Amino acid sequence: MKKILVLTDFSDTAQQAARAAVNVAGKTHANIILLNTFVSQPALSEYGASPWVAEQLLWEDEGKEKLDFLKEQLERFVQHLPPGDHHPSIHSQQEVGRLSGQVKELLQKETVEMIVMGSRSGNAWEHLLMGSDTNGVINHSNRPVLIIPASHTLNNLKKVTFATDFDSADIKAVRYLTHLGRLFNFSLEIVHVRLWGKEAMPAEQSVDFKKHVAKFNFPNISYQDIGGKELIKRLNHLCSANGSDMLVLVHDQHSLLNQLFKKNNTQTLIEQQKLPVMIIPASIAVN
Repeated sequence: MKKILVLTDFSDTAQQAARAAVNVAGKTHANIILLNTFVSQPALSEYGASPWVAEQLLWEDEGKEKLDFLKEQLERFVQHLPPGDHHPSIHSQQEVGRLSGQVKELLQKETVEMIVMGSRSGNAWEHLLMGSDTNGVINHSNRPVLIIPASHTLNNLKKVTFATDFDSADIKAVRYLTHLGRLFNFSLEIVHVRLWGKEAMPAEQSVDFKKHVAKFNFPNISYQDIGGKELIKRLNHLCSANGSDMLVLVHDQHSLLNQLFKKNNTQTLIEQQKLPVMIIPASIAVN
């Protein structure tokens, strides 16, 4: 059975993201894997017990206790899912090593539908989930990564905004979103983003893109255009104005996301965006 992989550092934001993952699992008929990682520190001395060893053991023991507690919380939350939703089972595991590496390895072993994690809240995170690790997860994932900010549980997903430059590679992402749209019953607004300084897109490219999207027979699709400078702010303002519940972008080295943030990194968007953000890899396989 497919899984939702939930990354947790036990912060308040990560726990909120885990609750959101339960809602996603209920709609997508998936079970949940709770994953916590920490880095093993080198010993400072060859003689006697190192304080780093004791600290590692303490992290491990505390992590296991917190995982068990979070699992119990989520299992109670499962019982309150709407009638007709799948009641996911929850498996927890703790691994030693860099987060991105552990995620990459787990994706090779499990049938993962989606990765869910909390966004940085501006507070110190307990162990690993720093900005670089968020980027590492996105760069190593072949599945969508859903980043949840504080105070969101995705229990009322009615409208989704997908930002695209109408690249042909984005068609697979639209197909994936129409699949989710039928499960969540949300409307999809496709926003064509015109990058400042780039030549105008040929009219036939827009027509071809919309023809491909029409083949998915998804009834609740609309189109918008934005362009100019400060596109991050414009995109955020549009999401606020149109009542969007989630922003979606595609990621690879040639994607709009990469072009928008070539002078920054993906974390910039995540820190400024108050809505949940889904990053879909351009290489996603869609059934």
